[in-house]
Amino acid sequence: MRKRGKKISDLNTRMFVVRDFIDEFYNKTIFQSGKVLNADLTPSQIKSLFAFKDDKDYPIGELGRNARVKSSTMTDMVDRLERDGIAERIRDVGDRRVVKVRLTKKGKKIKREFVQKSRKDVEAAFSKLGEEERRALLDHLKGAYQILRKI
Repeated sequence: MRKRGKKISDLNTRMFVVRDFIDEFYNKTIFQSGKVLNADLTPSQIKSLFAFKDDKDYPIGELGRNARVKSSTMTDMVDRLERDGIAERIRDVGDRRVVKVRLTKKGKKIKREFVQKSRKDVEAAFSKLGEEERRALLDHLKGAYQILRKI
């Protein structure tokens, strides 16, 4: 029984560490001084915007792979983007069964502004660190990313 209790305790510790890291990372990257970087965007919309890797039309399946979500989830995300005037669906002239999605002018502007604001916020956060701390943080984040890809 002692061994099982230790395993549960270790698992709880790991869960708290992961939760604390995610909370702190989210607070430092999405929130700044208690404000959301762009109050008009939900995390889902942010993820959707970054599924558009460049300025082209995308099939839902490719957007889903880019955002690392199922196509059905991406369809729901695109529905919301379309409803908000951020993206639009386009039917292929040659084959009406083919539907692609692209960002509208509004969507491109929102994405551009979000990227600019995020860059400034990351720069401000990193400016609080010394060179050695910046390098260590990046190395640890890269390592954590590689580990997370394995699990």
